Amino acid sequence: MPRTRSRLQRFRDWAVPPVPDAENSAPTLEDVRRQVRHIEIRARRALRDVMAGEYRTAFRGRGLEFAELQPYNAGDDVRSIDWKATARLRSPVVRRYVEEREQTILILVDVSGSMGYAASGPSVRDRAVEIAGVLGLAAASANDLVGVAAFATDVLLAVPPAKGSTHVLRILRDLLTLEAAGRTELGRALRYAGRVMRKRGVVIVVSDFVMTHPDHVWEPALAQLSRRHDVVAVCLRDARETSIVTSTQSAIVQWGGSERGDVLLADERISRIQQDELDAERQQMLTRLRQCGCDAVMITTDDDWAPTLVGLFRQRRRRQ
Repeated sequence: MPRTRSRLQRFRDWAVPPVPDAENSAPTLEDVRRQVRHIEIRARRALRDVMAGEYRTAFRGRGLEFAELQPYNAGDDVRSIDWKATARLRSPVVRRYVEEREQTILILVDVSGSMGYAASGPSVRDRAVEIAGVLGLAAASANDLVGVAAFATDVLLAVPPAKGSTHVLRILRDLLTLEAAGRTELGRALRYAGRVMRKRGVVIVVSDFVMTHPDHVWEPALAQLSRRHDVVAVCLRDARETSIVTSTQSAIVQWGGSERGDVLLADERISRIQQDELDAERQQMLTRLRQCGCDAVMITTDDDWAPTLVGLFRQRRRRQ
């Protein structure tokens, strides 16, 4: 049964203003290289400071993997004796294990039209790519395999999981060349992740979670994916969308570029009402994500987001 749409969600169904041509212009190769280098420098700094160690403790792998059977020696833990093999071989043997550290990380990155919005500074999509890059390089430093799927109406870019920082930097280059356009079909991207992730792994979803179709469609897909995999949702919003009151000096508030670029003529009183609606919507979104069985965090484009992710990692570590 469809959810009742909130006042704020109904507000987002209003007119979509035209997007300037400059906003849709494709980046040059030099622009892409500059952005990749900027993300790499920021990622290396974050990894050097805190991110790498926190990532390793938050995503430890699936535990221990069987290595071999060995003859029992005095002093071996009797709990490690393989009794079936001992009966078959008529001599006591023990099972030896090695830590299974290596994991597969799939990062789903939303590149729909709403992700192209930027009130000032970097767009939501630019910040999404930056976060995906830092998380990808953290995974690469832990010797994990990293893959990516960029999606809008459908999956537009799919890079199979592989190891190494060079692989992650190539992913960043490919993501930065994609133009933010189309609707957000999150359910389709989540079902794609379920098909391609054969073994249990980690799925990180980076999106604004703003849908233009009935928004309950993606929740069953997310819940199903969370039952099989370790899922983390990073919900991104433009800074102007989280502080309406301070952005109404011109009495015009705009959201979301080509997908959700709604217009409101507002005074301070109306903007405060909308601020309350938006705060409630953000909290409801986090609650819905967590009810689907995944970890979730909300980040705005002007946040120093690395400490926010570290806080999420530490929460995960305390639960383990």
